[in-house]
Amino acid sequence: MSDEAERLDQPIAARCKIMYAIAGLLVLLYMVAWVALAVLFEPNLQFFSYYVIDYEHGFIRRGLAGELLDLFSTDLYFTGLMVLRWVVPAVFVASLGAVAWTTAARFGRSERRLMLALLIPLLPFGFARAVLLPTPDLLGEAALAVFALVLVSAKRERPLVVVSGIYGMTTATLTLIHEAVPFLQALGAVLAIVVLAQSSIKGQRLSVLLAIAPGLVVALALALFGRGDASSQCARLPHRAIDFPITLSRDQVLRGEHAYTDYHDWTCRFITVTTRNNPLEGFGQIGWLPWIGSMLSGVAILAVTLLLIRGISGVPFGGIRRALQGRLLWIILAVLLLLPVFATTSDWTRWWVAISFDVGVVYLLYSSRRPESSQPATRRTRFSFAVAIILLAGLPILVGINATQAVQPMIAHCDQLASDPKWVGICP
Repeated sequence: MSDEAERLDQPIAARCKIMYAIAGLLVLLYMVAWVALAVLFEPNLQFFSYYVIDYEHGFIRRGLAGELLDLFSTDLYFTGLMVLRWVVPAVFVASLGAVAWTTAARFGRSERRLMLALLIPLLPFGFARAVLLPTPDLLGEAALAVFALVLVSAKRERPLVVVSGIYGMTTATLTLIHEAVPFLQALGAVLAIVVLAQSSIKGQRLSVLLAIAPGLVVALALALFGRGDASSQCARLPHRAIDFPITLSRDQVLRGEHAYTDYHDWTCRFITVTTRNNPLEGFGQIGWLPWIGSMLSGVAILAVTLLLIRGISGVPFGGIRRALQGRLLWIILAVLLLLPVFATTSDWTRWWVAISFDVGVVYLLYSSRRPESSQPATRRTRFSFAVAIILLAGLPILVGINATQAVQPMIAHCDQLASDPKWVGICP
């Protein structure tokens, strides 16, 4: 069986076309509903904090993000924060849409590819996550998605090297916005180069170096030469009451109740604690149960993502394993680069979702060009697709409920956690 399927459209029965049209409409309504929920109920204070540090007092992590906010005048400060809050997920969703279109149509149209494309917004790394957690590291994932899309179409070695160099410089720039980008996307970049690109091992080796090294160099420069205290930035933060209902129950939020905190005071404490204190300390302050639960949830998310792609596409993961033969050291090094991210923050489930994006996007594009995805869908595949649509649509709700229940007990310990860079963000 050839590595790529010939472009051949497989006819879809009229009844199935109606079913997929309805499914597409439901997915669209799902997306609109999450945007509405985010606008009405999602607190933005934590996301604003990513854009408050600039280079006014010297070289510092996330300084470029603050420079983006400085493009807005003083009287448009909070307007600028809201624009950045929504631009980031918009860029990510656009890249996800490009992946969905490529999956559905680039290598020929078939029922299996259409099902995969419809599932993409609902996957754990998809639309709801981007709208509800619009952190700037999403820009790194968007860059990786575009990189993978270019590679899946590249046929020669020279474009691979050039594109890898461009991606590496892009990642280096994004590292100035969020320092975790080169660590989170290293695994995805290696997988994309090895699995999707048509190149010799020599060309792949050079491409991996060009794709990963620039971001790591910038991250190292931030660690060695960046300022370790952002408290001097507090003077530029305006005072304003911001809704931050983290102390309210779910029922109180749904009833329209509000809990306000001062933007200046909260943000000043946050950036001071997260840049001045050592994030490697204090892992045992609240016990290991939250960490273990977060790890298990993340592993489950990755497993579910891969199983869904495998089940709908009919393309086994073994093909990717075969492509990685002789490149195991590259994968090990990319995985090791994830350790600093896990060691310095508490968002372990969030990082596992990022890993599922790295692997999932490559697997989706790999599957879409394989001949197995051109095969007619079975009744079992259609049933699995319908069940997956229902379960994935409800997954963010369950995750939100679980997160709320997990955070509430910790708020009682904010007298301790408010000085811990891993947990200060949950304290009002």
